[in-house]
Amino acid sequence: MSETSLAQLSVNAGVSVGDMRKLHGTTGIPAPAAGADTVPDILPVWKAAKVTLVRSYDWVSRLDTVDNPSSLFPDWSADPADPASYNFAGTDAWVRHVRSLGADILFTIASEIPGNKQPIGDLAKYEAVVENIVRHYVCGWGNGFENAVSHWEFGDQPDFGTLHFSGTPDQFYQMYAAAARAVKRVSPGLKFGGPCIAFPLNEGPFREGLLAFIKQLALPLDFLSWMWYADNSRDPLDFRRVAAEVRRVLEKHGFGGTKSLMSYWSMTGIPTAKFEDADNAAFMAAAAVYMQDSEVDQAIFFRADTGADFHYNFTDPAGIFEKDGGENARTGAFRLIGQTLATTERLATTGGDENGFAVLAGRTADHEAIRILIANYAIPDAYLIARDRDVFEFQVPIGTLRTDMSLNVPSRRVHARSAGNTGYTLQVFDLPWGDGPHRVVRYRADSDHRGESVSSQEGEGVSITIQSSLAVPGVELIEISRSRS
Repeated sequence: MSETSLAQLSVNAGVSVGDMRKLHGTTGIPAPAAGADTVPDILPVWKAAKVTLVRSYDWVSRLDTVDNPSSLFPDWSADPADPASYNFAGTDAWVRHVRSLGADILFTIASEIPGNKQPIGDLAKYEAVVENIVRHYVCGWGNGFENAVSHWEFGDQPDFGTLHFSGTPDQFYQMYAAAARAVKRVSPGLKFGGPCIAFPLNEGPFREGLLAFIKQLALPLDFLSWMWYADNSRDPLDFRRVAAEVRRVLEKHGFGGTKSLMSYWSMTGIPTAKFEDADNAAFMAAAAVYMQDSEVDQAIFFRADTGADFHYNFTDPAGIFEKDGGENARTGAFRLIGQTLATTERLATTGGDENGFAVLAGRTADHEAIRILIANYAIPDAYLIARDRDVFEFQVPIGTLRTDMSLNVPSRRVHARSAGNTGYTLQVFDLPWGDGPHRVVRYRADSDHRGESVSSQEGEGVSITIQSSLAVPGVELIEISRSRS
């Protein structure tokens, strides 16, 4: 390896520079359940990845505003006070799976689309239904759960044309108010927010309008949720840049204490998107590193499952598992990211950059292990060319519908070309256990690896130097742990 092509990295393992932020949420279907009995069991990977927050996915939590046998409340002529009026089976199974991991749940209250996107007709009945759903997952009502769901999100991309909500903004506002009252009546300590804005850089009734309505009525907004995909930039720094604008909007409207929750994030959200597995894996890792220094308070990756979509009957390419549950580079990257974020204390690093060569280091609470995540990603040349307009126009295929969309996007970082590193020299000094024995294990996710161990060695001393190749695109986790042998 040429010395000129190696990134020179360093980590001070003796001094914490703050808490490692637990931005490792996800969404998806992790195990078989009613309505999704064909999906493979991938819960062990979620557990190994130390998932912290899971957003309920379409089929598991949809509350339709019209009669639908698969909805949580299938028949709107039924009695909301009777537990038999509800369809909890599939959702209960999903909640049990997620709770087995110890992860928190973000429960989304929204209708199934595209089949149902209508506003509710009877707000009072809607509020009663929402309240009992919350009671089922918080208070054990209807043979339910005790404190199983901590976060309640109302809405799912209401600004996505009429594909997700066909009513007026005011009808949406009134439904938000009803859901907010229901959730907080069960327990004021529950977190409530929304509405998973699809286009967070676009002004409109579901951004400025909703915030003004909430402020006027003094309604709760514990978090503003939004989503972002980097389809038109392939830039892992996008999420930090968009989050800064979301924070600016919140501050402007007097919501300085409101959390910014990214309900979905990924390199791509378009069902027809094409990409290389290893390239996406490196993107994921670089984005996760950059989010540590962002205005994002909670982040949910889309989507850590096979991509099976039971509403539209297709396989979403954003899924990071193979159809049978087999793993790939993205699966490996997801696991390595989570293991790094699971460390408690963040450590100072040098040598990374913001153009795809990203470095993050952490130390476990017991000071027995150091984990260092390195991503080597390059934004493709086609995305380093400035646009005539910072507007992304695309067509969304949903079922038989073809809908044209337009959203504002950050300007392209035309000077963000990869440094071209083919590897690294890493110096780790001031190991917290002193000059005693230690073990070094390297894990990799790239075109040839799925996150497995690629080398291990024993050593002694208060510092260590590691040199390795790491071509674009690739992800590596170096774990240095105290050896008791």
